[in-house]
Amino acid sequence: MTFTTITKILTLVTLVVSVFIIGCTTTTTKTKNPTFSKSTDSLQVDLNKLVSCQGINLDGKEITTNGKATTELEIDITNGQNIPADENQMTSLGKQIASEIKEALQDKAQYQTYKVLFITRTENAGVTSRTWKGKVFKSEEL
Repeated sequence: MTFTTITKILTLVTLVVSVFIIGCTTTTTKTKNPTFSKSTDSLQVDLNKLVSCQGINLDGKEITTNGKATTELEIDITNGQNIPADENQMTSLGKQIASEIKEALQDKAQYQTYKVLFITRTENAGVTSRTWKGKVFKSEEL
């Protein structure tokens, strides 16, 4: 092999590796717990007026993708009763739930998006399965 052939191969390998590295997406997720201006018991009472369910779980996150951070609060409604089958009515209920939680936050701008999931959890012979439907709301929509 001549020197120019080796140089061409090294240049090509360097170019391919560079494209691969530049094309990668780096995502990190950190917990960002919500801080409320009222007691969680009071918030629970308000949410129970909107939906009766087995449990409500809140999961705040800060997601950084290629240096750009976004914040999201996931609201899981487990085994809710009388959840509307109609998509528009379910979206409306989800929006009411997200609005209620946003209003209870000390910092209303703490999260950019609110993801409301209506989860159906069943257990059969020791195996737990989950299905869900939901909607993501931007903070400005609430």
